[in-house]
Amino acid sequence: MAVPIRVLCIVPRGLAGRGGIETLFSHVDEQLRARPDIGIEMEFLASRGDASGAGWVLHFPIALARYAWLLATRRYDVVHLNTATNASAWRKWSMQLLARIAGVATVIHFHGSAFPKPGDRRPGWVPVLRQVFERAGAIVVLGDYWRDFVARFYGMPPERFDVVANGVADFAPDAPQAREEGAAVQLLFAGNLTDAKGASVLLRALALLPEHLPRWRAVLAGTGDVAGFRERAAQSGLSGQVEFTGWVARDAILPLYRQADIVVLPSRNEVLPVCLLEGACAGAALVATPVGSVPDVLSEGQNGLMITTDDPESAARALAQLIADASQREEFRAASRDVYVSRFRLETMIEALREVYRKALSANR
Repeated sequence: MAVPIRVLCIVPRGLAGRGGIETLFSHVDEQLRARPDIGIEMEFLASRGDASGAGWVLHFPIALARYAWLLATRRYDVVHLNTATNASAWRKWSMQLLARIAGVATVIHFHGSAFPKPGDRRPGWVPVLRQVFERAGAIVVLGDYWRDFVARFYGMPPERFDVVANGVADFAPDAPQAREEGAAVQLLFAGNLTDAKGASVLLRALALLPEHLPRWRAVLAGTGDVAGFRERAAQSGLSGQVEFTGWVARDAILPLYRQADIVVLPSRNEVLPVCLLEGACAGAALVATPVGSVPDVLSEGQNGLMITTDDPESAARALAQLIADASQREEFRAASRDVYVSRFRLETMIEALREVYRKALSANR
């Protein structure tokens, strides 16, 4: 067997964290442990810990010291830096510098989306992130949209970026499962209960759904102001139809995806959301805003419906259409499963990452 590529992967909160990156790499970790023949050995380190807001400032020096110790005492071929915008750029600049001193190749896996708009003042992280990109052995982005956007923003050649779509483990190989006739249509929102994720828009949209629709039930699974949302749902007359679970561990949320007929994400800003990939894996119709690389997984009129950002009426129309039309809903569910199998399997992502690691190692020689 060939010598495996040894990778130190930096994630924000560690594999036990509640974010999309943590979910993504918990899938990767399980697959690599189960399949040593893949040829990648991966260890993980949290760069910011569980601290919210600026609390990362207290955690990061400890993480950086631990990181420096690992680089000095163990042999790694690649440091895989999951990177976003804002403070993440500064943290990864520091970590990349230490990797360069240690002679270890770096791969930047870019998950950011919060860029300044034309005419806005460019914050200090903008040139820092450019330097991180320029020094990387390889740069991963999550779709053609982000490759073209970042290349244009920084005036860099698009071929400098490697497109590697997120992948998720196949937890529903028998999807889409048949539904009992007359069963309530199940809706699922999996994400933080914030305006950025469109949780308020969704709640207002649910209140707009016509009374004559077939029975439906919605689950909103995520952290945030759960008590406040429950109160607002009660005030809107939705208590009997909407459930708020709070944060749900991965093993517990996968059954919710399997039960979902529709996965909805009215987000303002996304890269390539894992919740839609898991919805597609489970054979759910998708309803989402066309932000970032969402169109890579949601094809309008094929496996879901696009909605307008910050528009409860648009979301209500799309949801009402799919709740009322069982035939279209089932067509979308089957198509979603096909999209997952063809483009977003975890094995596909890991194979692509292995090629990126080889590219970075070649550039580092």
